[in-house]
Amino acid sequence: MRLSGRRVVLSFAVVLAFALPLAASASVRDAVSSFTYTKNMHPLGFSERAVPLTGTGSGNFNSDLAFWGRTAYQGTYEGFRIIDISAPANPVEVINFTGCVQGTTTGNQGDLVVWNNILVRSWNSPAPASGAVCGGVATPAFQEGLHVFDISDPTNPVGLAFVATPCGSHTATGVPDLASNRLLIYNNPSSAAPGCEGIDIVQVPIANPSAASYLRFEPSGNPFGLFVRIDAGSAAGTYGAVGAAFGPAPSEAGVSGSVSLVNDGTAPNTADGCEAFVGFPAGAIALVDRGNCTFTVKASRAQAAGAVAVIVVSNVPGPPASMGGTDPTITIPSVMVSLADGNTIKAGLPATGRVFSTPAPANPERSCHDTGVILGDVMMAVCAGGNGVSAWSLDPADGGSLADPKFLYSRPIPGVTIGHSAAFTWDGEVLIFGHEPGGGGEAQCQATSPEVNRTLFFLDPENGETVGTFIHPRPQGSTENCTWHNYDVVPTDKGYILVSGSYQSGISVVDFTDPANAKEIAFADPAPLVHPTDPNAIVGGGDWSSYWYNGRIYESDMKRGLIIWDLSDKAVAGARKFDHLNPQTQETSLP
Repeated sequence: MRLSGRRVVLSFAVVLAFALPLAASASVRDAVSSFTYTKNMHPLGFSERAVPLTGTGSGNFNSDLAFWGRTAYQGTYEGFRIIDISAPANPVEVINFTGCVQGTTTGNQGDLVVWNNILVRSWNSPAPASGAVCGGVATPAFQEGLHVFDISDPTNPVGLAFVATPCGSHTATGVPDLASNRLLIYNNPSSAAPGCEGIDIVQVPIANPSAASYLRFEPSGNPFGLFVRIDAGSAAGTYGAVGAAFGPAPSEAGVSGSVSLVNDGTAPNTADGCEAFVGFPAGAIALVDRGNCTFTVKASRAQAAGAVAVIVVSNVPGPPASMGGTDPTITIPSVMVSLADGNTIKAGLPATGRVFSTPAPANPERSCHDTGVILGDVMMAVCAGGNGVSAWSLDPADGGSLADPKFLYSRPIPGVTIGHSAAFTWDGEVLIFGHEPGGGGEAQCQATSPEVNRTLFFLDPENGETVGTFIHPRPQGSTENCTWHNYDVVPTDKGYILVSGSYQSGISVVDFTDPANAKEIAFADPAPLVHPTDPNAIVGGGDWSSYWYNGRIYESDMKRGLIIWDLSDKAVAGARKFDHLNPQTQETSLP
């Protein structure tokens, strides 16, 4: 934010950086000497990891944060830092681990998840042809993925495992599955290439993190727009499906009926539907196994038995396949579901259901940049990416689970090009969606920037509909990279309070208790970084993340390090405290 030396700002109750509380250390006084901030913001402590403030820097920036007890973990493009924050006015770096650097940026950006003595770090640039090493663990040539560390001795992190992910690892969200004694990672790919639109699910056994392994890929939508709905029972829920080249496509209204597993009376598999059905109830939806005969034969047998639709259960793991074949006499719709979903449906019989479609634009696949998770009574995951959001239920009552989320919807947000972050209010009533036009390296918070590029969206988690917006209130200069970036919500029942980092516009604290009338109640805005030779050039830097954790705001500045702030405002008084925080994961919900 550019301010004239003669300008006096009164309406926002701004104070200059030299007017600090006495408790602030000299180091933080120096760190925020260029900042302008509201009088309710008090710089408290600073732990430096400096990247050159002038010039474009080396690329080894500071990145995201996680917390366990009185320790902060700060990702970097070359590894991570472990910082003792037990005395927040004097945070002490325990280690600046640099064992993941190959050149200047390979292995960036160092997004991380912490669970007790386990640290998981994203590696989102392909390893060189000769391979690479991160924490002593080999990263095969051209591979990307997740590295797992033992941090039980914080002065000596030890690499334990590398889990390759097919499309890389831009960010990672930790989901504790304590009933199975494991930490799940919802991995967000670094690629939006075809086949990469969704999240990977990786498991890290808590008792044996060296055995971390890849579980499955969860697509962020259903590109075919076809679904099977089971109405009640243990299989209740909606399942994505793939259509057939023969027969009619399911309509939006769909076809309903009881779902009946077929019996064709012929071993070894009486459910493959290759022979005439025995005792099949006319008017039902036929559930048949894939294999042993053509798809058209199965559909023809079902139609002859009086079925109104056919659901084929795949016989191989992974997503269902499209069904080929030609038979103009087939007049009922046919779809295929995955093996896992088919087995779930079988286990829930008897049941009624529906085979239907939705308009294709409502259910495209879109990439996942970051995934926000809320557990407790809400049990949802939402990823921001591409031009919108995708949502899943993690609730077994809806047919979902932590290890196998149930897809709910995917929808675009007009004007958005790079969805970035998703978080929930602690009651699960509002979803906060941020996006990153220009990828974080452009000056998108100028007064002349398109309004949508400066907008934070408040959505209804049930359907993704917009219930409010907030436009960045402090125009930035043409050399300041700026978008809404990483944030969390203060755990309080007094209202909805967001703490956000926005690159060179710094920290923004937003009260959106009324999502249609949100307002900024505090900020801390650094002066623009200046290029040493070109005053018109953008110098990348600023606030990667700002999070509320146990009564304070922790700011990860890309080129400075970790800055700790106090916020004196009644809006956050009495906020709940936790013994740890991975900011993208809300492990409980509040009334």
